Amino acid sequence: MATVHKTPASPNWLCYYTDRNGKRRTKSTLTRSKREAERICAKVQSIEDQARTGNITEERARRVIEKVVGEIMAESGAPIERKTVREHFTSWIKAFESEQSEGTFIRYQGIVDNFLEFLDGKASRNLSALTADDVERYRDHLQSRVAPSTVNTHLKVVRVALERAVKQRVFETNPARLVDNLSTEGRHERRAFTLAELKKLLAICNDDWKTAVVIGIYTGLRLGDIQSLTWANLDLQQQELTIRTQKTGRVQILPLAKPLLRHIETLPAGDDPQAPLCPSFQGKTISWLSNQFFEIMASAGLVQSRGDHQKKEGKEGRSARRQLSPISFHALRHTATSLLKNAGVSDVVTRDIVGHESAAISRNYTHIETETKRAALDKLPDVTKT
Repeated sequence: MATVHKTPASPNWLCYYTDRNGKRRTKSTLTRSKREAERICAKVQSIEDQARTGNITEERARRVIEKVVGEIMAESGAPIERKTVREHFTSWIKAFESEQSEGTFIRYQGIVDNFLEFLDGKASRNLSALTADDVERYRDHLQSRVAPSTVNTHLKVVRVALERAVKQRVFETNPARLVDNLSTEGRHERRAFTLAELKKLLAICNDDWKTAVVIGIYTGLRLGDIQSLTWANLDLQQQELTIRTQKTGRVQILPLAKPLLRHIETLPAGDDPQAPLCPSFQGKTISWLSNQFFEIMASAGLVQSRGDHQKKEGKEGRSARRQLSPISFHALRHTATSLLKNAGVSDVVTRDIVGHESAAISRNYTHIETETKRAALDKLPDVTKT
């Protein structure tokens, strides 16, 4: 038997019904009218009763429910608030934009777009029609294309977006929370570049890439932050670089290591302080820059070209899983950390320079003086010398 109830946590009536497996369930009717809620709840129970005997399919059940809701809306003249999957995720990511850094927002926007593209026509259906099976199929779709940790990031974004729907009582349980993460045992590990590899790399880099690599080595900055650097970020008199990082929003003041300072002094500086340090990087996506850097590494003989690898394995097109490499531009952060540690620099100072956070060392309670960081950076080897 189906009944409707109200709770202080929700302005809408809730339908309590028995599903096709004999379990009691709760579903929001998405209406504040008890009369309308009773009609919707009765139809839900009717459909579950038919499903128990195998007389109705999931698709027909969805159409019947939507027809009943449409009739109620027409009769009452007071529309029942309902959102499609696309509308919900679009409004969520829009609200999310103001809460995160630009880099994180762009990444999450890409995940939302990818999820909606995968759902195809179902993205235009009511949000309440989204099931754990849909999310699980999305997870399995990604599994053959990207690393397990990346799949789990996609699942995390979908889960967070659907928590709003749980609070709105569209779902009793977040369907994405019913889908397990992939195991990351034996996961892909990155490593630092060796000094010999860095010299090979710098030997074939063009001017902008050499600048980016040297900055990465001596600051640990991410590729997106380096792309955004202008001459205004530099104070050559004080021999410092100041930047607000995209991922954390943290303002970092980094002394310029002597090899980095010498390199910067060789760059053609104009009269515009807003001119970028790496002009050819402007307007490019981070993924495009990352792929270009990979091919530079391949040209230096440090990795196998992805095109050659795919031909060797007989894989072509976008469906082929990307070849994973233990070195990438991000590995320069590992390099910066390793060089500092190998030079005897303390963990506290290393974390402050590279911008790592931990529960034990918080920037809110630990401040590293500029001269301490400068002394640490002065201990690093000069990789720019041939």
